[in-house]
Amino acid sequence: MGGVTSSVAAKLAFFPPSPPSYEVVTEPESGVVRLSRYHHRENVEVLRLPTRRGTEIVALYVRNPMAAFTVLYSHGNAADLGQMYELFLELSIHLRVNLLGYDYSGYGQSSGKPTEQNTYADIETAYKCLIENYGAKEEEIILYGQSVGSGPTVDLAARLPHLRAIMLHSPILSGLRVMYPVKRTYWFDIYKGTSDEVVDFSHGKKLWELCNEKYEPLWLKGGKHCDLELFPEYLTHAKKFISTVEKSPSQRSTWRKVQNIPGLLVFSHHSGFGFSSMNRFWNGPNQRRPHQPTSADKPVRVAFGFLFLPSKTRSHQETALPPLPPHQSSIRAKNWKRNIDRFDAPRPLDLSSEEIGTAAIKRAIRALRKRHLLEEGAHAPAINALSRPLVAQGLEWKEKAENLELELQQCYKAHTRLSEQLVVEIAECRKSKALVQEKEESINNLQNDISLAREENLQIKQCLDEKTKALDLLMQCEDMMQQLKVSSIEQLRQQVDGIVRQREAGYVDHAESTVPSSCKHTIHAHEGGCGSILFQHNSDKLISGGQDRTVKIWDTKSGTLSSTLHGCLGGYLILLSRMTTDLSLLLAVQTTYMYGRLALVGRNLLSAAYDHTMKVWDLVKGYCTNTIIFQSNCNSLSYTMDGLTFCSGHVDGNLRIWDSRMGKVVGEVAAHSQAVTSIYVSQSGNLLLTSGRDNLHNLFDLRTLEICGTFRANGNRVASNWSRSCISPDEKCVTAGSSDGSIYIWSRLNNNMLSILEGHSSPVLSCAYGGPGNTLASADKNGNLCIWC
Repeated sequence: MGGVTSSVAAKLAFFPPSPPSYEVVTEPESGVVRLSRYHHRENVEVLRLPTRRGTEIVALYVRNPMAAFTVLYSHGNAADLGQMYELFLELSIHLRVNLLGYDYSGYGQSSGKPTEQNTYADIETAYKCLIENYGAKEEEIILYGQSVGSGPTVDLAARLPHLRAIMLHSPILSGLRVMYPVKRTYWFDIYKGTSDEVVDFSHGKKLWELCNEKYEPLWLKGGKHCDLELFPEYLTHAKKFISTVEKSPSQRSTWRKVQNIPGLLVFSHHSGFGFSSMNRFWNGPNQRRPHQPTSADKPVRVAFGFLFLPSKTRSHQETALPPLPPHQSSIRAKNWKRNIDRFDAPRPLDLSSEEIGTAAIKRAIRALRKRHLLEEGAHAPAINALSRPLVAQGLEWKEKAENLELELQQCYKAHTRLSEQLVVEIAECRKSKALVQEKEESINNLQNDISLAREENLQIKQCLDEKTKALDLLMQCEDMMQQLKVSSIEQLRQQVDGIVRQREAGYVDHAESTVPSSCKHTIHAHEGGCGSILFQHNSDKLISGGQDRTVKIWDTKSGTLSSTLHGCLGGYLILLSRMTTDLSLLLAVQTTYMYGRLALVGRNLLSAAYDHTMKVWDLVKGYCTNTIIFQSNCNSLSYTMDGLTFCSGHVDGNLRIWDSRMGKVVGEVAAHSQAVTSIYVSQSGNLLLTSGRDNLHNLFDLRTLEICGTFRANGNRVASNWSRSCISPDEKCVTAGSSDGSIYIWSRLNNNMLSILEGHSSPVLSCAYGGPGNTLASADKNGNLCIWC
């Protein structure tokens, strides 16, 4: 029956984290065992320890090179090593102690189930590990029990007479008292001895008053069961207590002695948790748990307590009374026999057993008091004789003791600083050692690379000698080619100058353009938009390309469709035509990747794409003859009149002039603050019109690359990155479409606005002049064409 009820009580008392907060991991290469949540540390060891009850517990040992003591830590309920890992490291560093923490059976990765008897076996196993594996002595061990861990802690402390100290953190009076404030101790209860949430702190105060050796208490206000270590006073007081424990018993001059109870250092809060003395511990270091229930005193509230045990516990002989003289011994034996006979005789009927026992106790007390007075009178002369020199030297000894106390405190402070500095320097030395090893490996690798590089250099040198000889031959050929090129360029320059002079003299005659005022024809040419239009040379035929993948030819006089061409796979076609009246060559290119960047002259075609490339194609041979790579993508291209150079407008807003044969930039100018959308070379070849996303239209002199005119209007907005503007054939008008569907016409000579044409319902994408009468045509985003007159 007792085992069943204790098992039920254990189920109500233990709450291991589920799932556990960690796993035990073994590194495959080094064999190092660590917790899965944390990296391996040189001063931390993870152990698996078998217990006498057949379970296996997981323990964590933290080593401190400056430690004088070892703390055996029994953690609280609802926690495991994964959650306590960081706290263990902090306590080991700040308190300068080695620390062994463990998980109870059924907690974390420990096997078995959590029961009261298992916890006793668990802490015994951890204690034996410190003694056998790490060489710790009983006098160097401090037991630390938190919450439910105070039960096995005090049980083990009661069996270790030479234990250095005990520290209790939020201890419990018993398992049953945690759930209900009973005043009796029942046979099925576990950890009979402490309390927690419902116990008043007066018990802790009483325990401190009854201690053999006292330490200054600390009552923590506002503290709770699980947050006492967050208070700065917690660590400060713990350090002071450890420092005090390090002193020999003769140095603890500030502690006061009272009767029969070991020392107790108390940390408490006025509204939280606590402990009262566990009877099996206070009754003596060699006694087991009492069979009688605990008293019904008013409960205690103590949050944190350190119990200090003297380094040498007094034996039974030391606490017994001194032996009596022989004649008094015989008298005492006779009196003892007489008392025994008196108790063996029949008792009067009017006295109960309790009254008889009380009377016997009173007689014993009177006898002891009488004996004490006799002994005190016998030894009084000796005590007086010894006290005289002590009183005389008391002041001198007191002054020396105070000086030594100050020196000792200074030594402790210096020791603390040196310890912290040593820990830091050890860590830095390890890092430096690892860094040196890495540098040595790097040096070895560099030496190997140097050897390989030397071999490669020899091979390269041999190859370089061969290339040098071949280069000399090429240089000779280059000189010959250069001479030929100079003579050819001179002839070409003379031809170009002649053409330019003819155009400047007015030999190229164009019909004078008139400023249109109304829309003659409105044609829905394409579905989805029309991005490119082109007039056939010296003809009224207008060619359009649209999003519907068709090319259509229109009669601008009647506004009727002449023919439709099919075969393109993409939309927004780019249209280019040879300068012939029969339209012998028409190029229609889809703009899926090119977006309107083509130029045609003679047999050569120039294209640009958004992959930062521009290519020159030979239309007769059918392949690319030159590829130019540039960092800024190109939006528009156009050949100049000489056919040897071409112009390009880029996303970075610059206008560049290129040598098509060499693929090099021969001129560059910042045309716009934003992307260039189109470039247009005039009929004479002397003027170049650029449009940009900054809503400006700039006119350049191609011979000097200087701006000779800038055209703008408040309502004019460039519709897209590929909107096309144009110059009239007589070079008197500049025309550009707008995103509001209007067409703006400026005078080139004085930059005045000549006309604003309205006829489109969507943004205008392209404008073009052509035909015998220099007819103006425009196309918009909805696929409509307007013929203006």
